[in-house]
Amino acid sequence: KSFKSAAAPARACVKATPGVKGLAARLGVDLSRVKGTGPGGRIAEGDVRALAPATSKTAAKPHAAPADPLVSTPAGTASSGEERTPFVGIRRRTAEKMAQSKRTVADVAHADECDMTALLALREELKTEAAKRGVKLTFLPFLIKALTKSLREFPNFNASLDEAAGEIVVKRYYNIGIAVAAPQGLVVPNIKGADGRDLFGLAADVAALAEKVRANKIEVAALQGGTFTITNIGSIGGLYADPIVNHPEVAILAPMKLQKRPVVRDGGLFIRDMMNLCLCFDHRVIDGADAAHFMNTLIRHLENPRTLL
Repeated sequence: KSFKSAAAPARACVKATPGVKGLAARLGVDLSRVKGTGPGGRIAEGDVRALAPATSKTAAKPHAAPADPLVSTPAGTASSGEERTPFVGIRRRTAEKMAQSKRTVADVAHADECDMTALLALREELKTEAAKRGVKLTFLPFLIKALTKSLREFPNFNASLDEAAGEIVVKRYYNIGIAVAAPQGLVVPNIKGADGRDLFGLAADVAALAEKVRANKIEVAALQGGTFTITNIGSIGGLYADPIVNHPEVAILAPMKLQKRPVVRDGGLFIRDMMNLCLCFDHRVIDGADAAHFMNTLIRHLENPRTLL
């Protein structure tokens, strides 16, 4: 009985607001042990926090936002508004492959511009036939067709480097990869034997592969055995890019934004449908002069699109 009567006056002497008392209860702090630094010896919030266990100091900050289930933070720390997502799956595999390419390939970029006016006119002419076949004819099938023709003339662009054997491996087949942006990350399926397909067949192949990638139903075989890659970022925008070579391939092409631009032809100024083409290649296998000749050939085919029929 004497113990209880002695303790009661001690609790009565505690000078703290109800809010501070509630904080002390949450943090497990005995207010009778706290020396108040406020006016008249009143216990302040900081006095309580100074004696709180380390694991409780940040957890009980006033007005803390509720935990976000998407936010993963280290144990014992509070969320700082950062969102963390697992670095796994396609995103991680792509990152590893791109990092390997940058460590391995002696990459060089080469850019030129192409007059697409005649090609767009031919595409318009073929739209009715494409509709009958149930395909959408974009400029990408024309580009693939021109590319396979150019690769036949410059076989070292359709190759890989076998460093262990000390050999350049030229491929006599043409599996053209198309980079597709999907929710799960960048995926590069390839059209097998693209040189044997006509424009309408290529249009159907491109559409089918893109649909499978976006539905996350692409077959593993479609991702293997590519010989050259096109990354079609120009459909989104941009005038120049420096894409990473899809190792073990030795070159990659980025067609850029198609737009009307003023150009000089035979001393006159004309408005034409122009597009920049950006080629990145492995300088261990391909020389700069070869890259320029290759691009000249590719552009010649694109600017004379009836050769692609």
